[in-house]
Amino acid sequence: MFKNKYSNLLTIILIVAIVAILGIGAFLVARWFKNQKIRRENEQVISQFTDNNGEIIDSSETEEPVGNVDENTEQVIEEITSIQSAGITKSSSSGTRKKTYYPDTNFVVIGYIEIPKTKIKYAILDTVSIKALEVAVAVAYPSNPKVNEPGNIVIQGHNYRNGTFFSNNKKLEVGDKIKITDTSNRTLTYTIYEKFETTAEDTSFFTRDTGDNIEISLSTCTNDSQKDL
Repeated sequence: MFKNKYSNLLTIILIVAIVAILGIGAFLVARWFKNQKIRRENEQVISQFTDNNGEIIDSSETEEPVGNVDENTEQVIEEITSIQSAGITKSSSSGTRKKTYYPDTNFVVIGYIEIPKTKIKYAILDTVSIKALEVAVAVAYPSNPKVNEPGNIVIQGHNYRNGTFFSNNKKLEVGDKIKITDTSNRTLTYTIYEKFETTAEDTSFFTRDTGDNIEISLSTCTNDSQKDL
């Protein structure tokens, strides 16, 4: 009788273990497919963004974006990397360029970012929201942003601890390079000059005086989600 109870207990434990393994496996597979979908969407939207940069439209033309705006912004604990582009001055462009929207949303793409060291390449969206950060990286400051212009621009991205988005920003060091392409198809190479940790409430670095320098700050969660870096 004791052996039967022991055998039944082992059977139950085995079944629970199998179900748990299957559940974890299904979760990992689903996350992999989601990451692949996001990667393909970013490749497509960056290609479209590059094509649209050469197209000038009249001010009378209007475009209707697809989807709903996500008004809920996410308060993230951030990992901050301050980056400066060297020897670049503001350039001017004429005409109104055709806007690029992220697929099935009305998130406006204002550029894209490449980080060779961490091997990521994502569209930069004009406004931070929960939905925006699920598909790309986005600007938290300033409003109505333009990349590759004098001043500081804060770009946020998730740390999913899986190599996507800004997960590997912790591996970046002073002196590493970051590339950003804007709506004029102009690519600037930025050099990291500082890394620091802060809190989600600290926005003092947003409005720092950069003089005539063009700077960016990359923001993400630390691995324990307790600090900003």
